[in-house]
Amino acid sequence: MRIAISQPTFLSWQGYFALIDYVDLFVFFDNVQFVKRSWIQRNKIKSKNKELFLTIPVKTKGKRFQKIEEVEINYDHFNCDKLIKTLAENYKHAKYFEKYFYEIESILKKNNKYLLDLNISLIKKICRLLRISTKFQNSSKIEGSDKLKNVDLIEHISQKLSASEYISTIGSKDYMGDVNKLPNISTKVFFFEYLQLPYKQLNDNFLPYLSIIDLLLNEGDKFLEILRKNFKIIKKYD
Repeated sequence: MRIAISQPTFLSWQGYFALIDYVDLFVFFDNVQFVKRSWIQRNKIKSKNKELFLTIPVKTKGKRFQKIEEVEINYDHFNCDKLIKTLAENYKHAKYFEKYFYEIESILKKNNKYLLDLNISLIKKICRLLRISTKFQNSSKIEGSDKLKNVDLIEHISQKLSASEYISTIGSKDYMGDVNKLPNISTKVFFFEYLQLPYKQLNDNFLPYLSIIDLLLNEGDKFLEILRKNFKIIKKYD
């Protein structure tokens, strides 16, 4: 079985979904420490010809070492209707706005207590819309995963899930080391790149590395074709 492990990010970037599509099982890293102002709570869309960050405020006072699964949305500083309005204003002229926007809006309006639930609900909704059939698992549900870190944790999860292949971002090479398999088990390690080739966007200049929402609303039916065209597997030991 081919697996990937990643933190559940907010309105994730396109390479995130390309990775989900490629593997058999995608593990959400939800029992690791939350980092403020990371992609867990924010992402970028296109506003005219510039990037615009959308951020979900969270409760952090006295919670310095909280895990992702423990992070609560701070509704005292979060106006969901304003966020939805911002999305609508910037994408109302996109080709697939009517087809997909209200599906995303329905998830945003659920008023989840925890950021984790919002993020995972958005990820799973988008996968259903585009018929990505990959299965999901939370790392917190895997026995012993809360006691390990880095390569040891990845190895533990891979072993528990009987993974034959582990796929990781190319940016993870530094801590993974010069390996073609995990140190103590037979799981093979591969890395991927997402090329971010231009696609049709609103307005003039093409902006790369935006939230999946940009690709979904602009290209809709070509979504999977574009994801797979941009996705490239690289072996560490090449």
